[in-house]
Amino acid sequence: MIKIKINHQEIQCHEGQSVLEAARSNNIYIPAICYLTGCSPTVACKMCMAEMDGKRIYTCNTKVKENATILTQTPEILSERKAIMQTYGVNHPLECGVCDKSGECELQDLTLKMRVNVQPFNVQDDDKEAKTWAQTLYDPNLCIMCERCVTTCKDNIGDNNLKAIKTDLHAPDKFKDDMPKDPYSVWSRKQKALIGYIGDNPCLDCGECISVCPVGALGYKDFSYTANAWELQKIPSTCQHCPAGCFISYEVRHQDIAGEAKKIYRVSNNFNHNPICGAGRFVFDVSSSTQGSSNITEAINAIKNAKAVRIGGDLTNEEAYLIEGLRQKLGFKLYCEETRLFQEFARILGQKQTYDLTHIKSSDLIITLGCGVKTENPLVRYAINNALKLNKNTSLIYAHPIKDTLITKLSRSVFSIAYAPKADEIMLAMILTALGVNPDNALSSVYASQKTLYQTTTKEVKKTLPQENSQENSQEPKEITEKIEETIEIPYYEIFEQAGLEYAVYEKLTAMLTNATAPILLIGQDIYKHKRAKNIAALLAYLEKTTPIKIILIPPQTNSVGISLLCTLDTDLKTYPDQDIVGIRCKGGYSIDSDKYNAKDGSKENVDFILPALNQLEGTLSNFEYKLLPLKPALPYTGYDLSDIARAFGFYGESLVDYTHLLPQDLGYQNIPYDALNSFYTRSGEDKRGYHITPNQAPLAQSITPIEPITPQDFNAYLKYPQAQFSAITSSSHNLQTQIGIYTSKNNLDTLKLSQGDTITLTKGVREIKGRVYLDYDLEQDIFVISPCLDTQNIFENEIFENLTLKGAL
Repeated sequence: MIKIKINHQEIQCHEGQSVLEAARSNNIYIPAICYLTGCSPTVACKMCMAEMDGKRIYTCNTKVKENATILTQTPEILSERKAIMQTYGVNHPLECGVCDKSGECELQDLTLKMRVNVQPFNVQDDDKEAKTWAQTLYDPNLCIMCERCVTTCKDNIGDNNLKAIKTDLHAPDKFKDDMPKDPYSVWSRKQKALIGYIGDNPCLDCGECISVCPVGALGYKDFSYTANAWELQKIPSTCQHCPAGCFISYEVRHQDIAGEAKKIYRVSNNFNHNPICGAGRFVFDVSSSTQGSSNITEAINAIKNAKAVRIGGDLTNEEAYLIEGLRQKLGFKLYCEETRLFQEFARILGQKQTYDLTHIKSSDLIITLGCGVKTENPLVRYAINNALKLNKNTSLIYAHPIKDTLITKLSRSVFSIAYAPKADEIMLAMILTALGVNPDNALSSVYASQKTLYQTTTKEVKKTLPQENSQENSQEPKEITEKIEETIEIPYYEIFEQAGLEYAVYEKLTAMLTNATAPILLIGQDIYKHKRAKNIAALLAYLEKTTPIKIILIPPQTNSVGISLLCTLDTDLKTYPDQDIVGIRCKGGYSIDSDKYNAKDGSKENVDFILPALNQLEGTLSNFEYKLLPLKPALPYTGYDLSDIARAFGFYGESLVDYTHLLPQDLGYQNIPYDALNSFYTRSGEDKRGYHITPNQAPLAQSITPIEPITPQDFNAYLKYPQAQFSAITSSSHNLQTQIGIYTSKNNLDTLKLSQGDTITLTKGVREIKGRVYLDYDLEQDIFVISPCLDTQNIFENEIFENLTLKGAL
């Protein structure tokens, strides 16, 4: 820590921090319109100007110095800031009364704060055509060219779809000699360009550019002119769609005089610290029917008589606590197979310390194994991209059987390794070999497959040629360089080659691991279904104990962490017929679940007993960082929930959150009531939501066995949701542009003479999968990526890779 003074106030800050971030960390206000926390500064607005030791600086891109004296409120600076705000107002449409941003507009706020009450500047206005991309409307007449949208698309999302494009607008040349340099440069820059979409592929379901826009230039198309910002109640909550647990705010307004009928108009986020994906932003149109169900006695009897209960992965912590209590009382089998596999894996790994996004962003080498970063956890993808963009020494090793150009285009520092399907254990063996780590002789099978590679190299050799000397002519010896070819022997391993891992991959991987000082390894959802998952977990446990590598597990479902800590799960051997199984937040012979009522068209699913959706209840989730996070109700629900059913079996709580403080402390939870949980970020970016869970379970013993070779096999199908789709909830939304379906590459689509939207059937034996085919622009291989909810006949029950036959197209 070092000391500086800002406006005569001495503060402490971290070396390497920008002055602006240091000020924010100490609750000192410096205005800034263009800057986004954690992103590269653009210095577009220059509102953050200050003096440091008598020299003009811009606090967004100037690093702190020991004992520096900084002034941010001198008369000259205040005057120039006022002039900048005056230039932003030139030709800005006077439509605040109907603008979607009015009431939370940074241009409004700073115009008032800078006390702008006259307009001394003018320039001829120009026609500017509105544009649209994804779910975004762009009105260039409202744009102040802060370029925050460009910055977040590049530094957070990683798509690089937006750019300031040179435009021929009227310039304010006549004021050049009469204005201070900084206000004129801001105005001149604003008149030279407009935002344009430059992406090679369509942008779908993101909307982060909408969130960061400080004015009304970028808006959500379905929200436009439907409500005023000051009418909307912001309800802080947690996203329910994936294990990231992102912070979101539901923006709600009543629909009737009594204020009882409410509607979610949009979802916003803390864009400085927590970018969110399309599911978090747009899947707010799905909830449960407000009145719920009245047949609670029937639901109670169904649970009482059930031989097994199957639960969904989006169960809240409190619901999981109650269901585990019911299991202990009633003795039924408890199934949640995807989470059970994760539970077993995590128990073998036995981490006593877990890691989070800050460790990803500070790592110099990020490795992914069996992790579809693009789809599994968007927040992790954003953190990886942010690290690659801002830290010059950070690299990514993306190891996965599916090649993904979106990931490889994030940075030149991405090393993509596409290994054979089901070869995840062998890929891990390569990492162990590169590190020289051989736990319990696990690499014996690798060493047994050693072979010799012969590599011809060319090297330069210097030679000295003797010169003839005579009495008349004496010459110095002549030095020449010759190129000589040399064949060298290189030991390598056939087991790696069988998995599609050539020596050049091993060589580069070894170099990257050797040079890394803070490596982190992300384990993806594919690994938990691997037939050798237990051995992989045991190897990783050894790796984490004996090397600097930190490990983060990406859970398969929204609350897999909470359910795996709270519930004793049984292996789902399909012993019981469906009529003997109660499904809670999933399908079963008797279904107790949200009916997924859609606010747009009134459609809903048939369930036997309705539970509130997660946007209608108070409760908590446990995310992949092992943080307990609060859920807040945005919409009314007057029916019964699981706590009402549990009271019939001796549980006392009147509501779900009566159990929040009872979550077991011996499993890492804390005795903190629901109403005492925070839900906010500090200005410096510290996540104050909920609390951290410290895992305290005894590790599950698992012996390490030698790495198993694989038999290479063909595949043309992979089971994985597309971007922004995660579950039956997201698939029920009418707001998302990304559809449930069968995705393939452009080359495969053309080769098969298919068009987007065609219905195709893929078969294996007598079983089949039917769905609409869509284009995945980032997919290189000619394969089918199938949304899991389409696999109703369980073709992928035991594997995530298959070789299917295309039956035909409709």
